Amino acid sequence: MKTAITVAALGAIAGLASGQTVINFNNAGVDGAAPNSFTITQSDHGALTGISWDLNYDSFGISWGSEINITLTHLASGFTFSFDGSDANFADLGPNDVLFGWGDTGGVFNSAGAVAASGPNDTFGDWRVTLSDEFDDGGQDGVLNGTITINKIPAPSALALLGMGGLVAGRRRR
Repeated sequence: MKTAITVAALGAIAGLASGQTVINFNNAGVDGAAPNSFTITQSDHGALTGISWDLNYDSFGISWGSEINITLTHLASGFTFSFDGSDANFADLGPNDVLFGWGDTGGVFNSAGAVAASGPNDTFGDWRVTLSDEFDDGGQDGVLNGTITINKIPAPSALALLGMGGLVAGRRRR
């Protein structure tokens, strides 16, 4: 029983020091004429290591999944990370492409993946998230659901907290 409690406590501590901020999208509107922006706050410190996502874009009527644009901006440092539905200019097909697909159809476009990113040494603070569509199709183009995760190296204090948890768990075992 004590082992289970110790493991649960360490899991909770690890969660606090996980080095991630998850941005949840729940039917977030995407429109070429009126970008949708909101702010999220990352409440702990650490250097950016990458961005990962698991998203689906439900288009209204005939659309291209490749038209979506998502921009994350760290307000304190000015660092901006932008990626698009497949390729905004149909040329670079680089690592920042969400690859929703090209289909000239209605329906749901899905994408999941991750990219390494070097950015601010401290991701603490406010991030602006902006969703838009490359073309104005006359009204809202669709909705975005899923998550984007800002991954980072936990701050030294969070790592120290994990280390102390490990020492307590090791001591209890003996």
